[in-house]
Amino acid sequence: IAPTTRHYRSVSMDSFIGKLNFNDESSKLPPSPGLMSPGNSVDGNSAAAFSLEFGNGEFSGPELKKIMANEKLAEIAMADPKRAKRILANRQSAARSKERKMRYISELEHKVQTLQTEATTLSAQLTLLQRDSVGLTNQNSELKFRLQSMEQQA
Repeated sequence: IAPTTRHYRSVSMDSFIGKLNFNDESSKLPPSPGLMSPGNSVDGNSAAAFSLEFGNGEFSGPELKKIMANEKLAEIAMADPKRAKRILANRQSAARSKERKMRYISELEHKVQTLQTEATTLSAQLTLLQRDSVGLTNQNSELKFRLQSMEQQA
């Protein structure tokens, strides 16, 4: 099983051991992924650099697209992939929170509409009941007056 990360020995150690040939162009190590920026990739293609450097599965396809779309986030991803991952996760969480908030506001608006309709209906019913009450009060007064006049005649 091959190691996923490459071990870079110090120049003094390599000089001491004598295993490096500093004149040989093919033995030069690529720059450290943490020191690379998206614009100075080995082949000039930043997408290829991302897929090579983050090929260990740290970022998904959509995450890579978001990283490449934002220069600042791309720099962070090169220097500190965990921080970039956390930033993306925070953005997703914020988007979910915003969506929840919008749903909540929509539900509240619907509730307000329902309550306004109910208030209008109840107001109309109250008006009818008050009119009926006034009518019954008048009828009751008239009947009391008749009863009183009948008692006086008797």
